Amino acid sequence: MKKIIYLFFVLALISCQSGNKKQQEEKTEIKSAEVVETTINIGGMHCDMCVTSIEKGVNELEGIVSLEVSLEDSTAVVSFDKSKLEQSSIEKAIEKRGYTIKTEM
Repeated sequence: MKKIIYLFFVLALISCQSGNKKQQEEKTEIKSAEVVETTINIGGMHCDMCVTSIEKGVNELEGIVSLEVSLEDSTAVVSFDKSKLEQSSIEKAIEKRGYTIKTEM
């Protein structure tokens, strides 16, 4: 009977330790995130459906933290994890939807 109790105690201890290890790995992953915010000027936006289309295309990308698309000034303010995603990938996702990226002069 003592062996069964001892085995149960060891198994409970092991399972607690594996949970702590997973939490430590998640914390490490969160710390390694490098969030960057950028404004992208977009050409060809005409209506609210354009905004919705861009939001859908960009939000599908892994690493997007936040996105605000503005029809009034034809911009997208994007916060993203630079360790998972590059700005060029965001721009390609917008262009794939049929819009252009305007470069500032």
